[in-house]
Amino acid sequence: MGCAALLTACQQAAPAPLTAGPEHNAGDVAFVEALIPHHRAGIALAEEVARQPGHQVLAEAVITTERDEITRMTGWLKIWGVTAAPAPTIALPEGDPVKALAAHQEEAITLAQTEQAQGSNQAALDFARQIIESRTAEASQLGQ
Repeated sequence: MGCAALLTACQQAAPAPLTAGPEHNAGDVAFVEALIPHHRAGIALAEEVARQPGHQVLAEAVITTERDEITRMTGWLKIWGVTAAPAPTIALPEGDPVKALAAHQEEAITLAQTEQAQGSNQAALDFARQIIESRTAEASQLGQ
């Protein structure tokens, strides 16, 4: 699937709700607290990938999406009465940034699968499903 087709498919997917109700459990909080710094690292990786020939469009889409998702998840933590941790220092892995971003997206899938197994908030569960779908497609595209 080309980058344009991938972006179109991702844009057409039904997005998870932007707001989450106050009902949540420890699994939901753990998911969001793990995913926010994970996304920050993903943005840094995607910025490196954007400099690689053939991956600029996808990398820019990752950056935009993950910034929006951080905003959404930070709002959920506020609704849940949880203080977001400060942003950690991000160290980029050595080697091919495209392969590193593909592996990074697979880590997001694992976090989302854990949310599906342990979470209770419907918006977070829907978001986890969306992450599994979109990051699977992105990892596949990056692996080509």
